[in-house]
Amino acid sequence: MIVTLLRVTAAENRTRLMAFFGLLLRGSMAQVILPFYLEVRMTEERSRRWAQIVDQVATEYQALNENEKDWIAARLERIGRLQGELQQLFYLGNGAEHCCSCLGECCHKGHNHMTLANLLAYLGAGECPPQPDFARTCPFLSTSGCLLDEARRPYNCVTFICDMIEGSLSAVQVETFYQLDRQLREIYQQFSLRYAGAGMSGLLLQQRRLDGKPFLGAPGTL
Repeated sequence: MIVTLLRVTAAENRTRLMAFFGLLLRGSMAQVILPFYLEVRMTEERSRRWAQIVDQVATEYQALNENEKDWIAARLERIGRLQGELQQLFYLGNGAEHCCSCLGECCHKGHNHMTLANLLAYLGAGECPPQPDFARTCPFLSTSGCLLDEARRPYNCVTFICDMIEGSLSAVQVETFYQLDRQLREIYQQFSLRYAGAGMSGLLLQQRRLDGKPFLGAPGTL
C-alpha cells in the first residue's frame, strides 16, 4: 500500500512525489519520509513567518510617536515586575526541582505562546528576541532551559504551575499567585484592546488572522 498525498499517485502502483527530491518511494519508506518531510516544511515555514513578524513589528514600533511608546513602556514595566514576582513564587514552590524531574513537560505544549507584548519588550529595549528553533516542541526551549528571561516570557508560560508546584506552596502563597495572575492578565488585555495584533494567542496565529494588516493598528481597523 502506498501512502501519499492526494493527486500525486502514478500508474503501476508507484508514487511519484515531485516534492521528495525526485525520488520514487514505495510502501513503508513513504510512510517514514512523508511525515518527516512535512515536518521540515512546516519548520521552515514557521521560521520564515517568524522573521517576517519580527521585521514588521519592529518597523511599526519605530514609526510610533513617543507618547505611544511611553504607553507601551509603562505597561511592559508592570508586566516585567509582576512576572518577576510570579517567578519568585515558582521558586518558593520548588519549581526548578520539579521541572527538572519531569524535564519541563509543560514546555512541550508551548509552540506558539509569544504575544505582541512579549516581542515589544525586546524591541522597546533595542534588542531582538532569541532566535527560535521551530524544530523543537517549544522554539525558545534550549538544552539548557528557556531562552527567554522571566520578564519577557509569554503569559501562558509564566502563569502555569503544575500540581506539584502548587502543592509545595502555602495557602497564602497560592492565593498571592492567582492575585498576581489576575493583575498580569489585565495588563495583557489592555494591549489586546489597543492593538489589533495583541490578542492572548501567539504571534503566528495573530499573523494569520491579520492577513497583512498592521499588528499595532487599532482593533477596529480589521
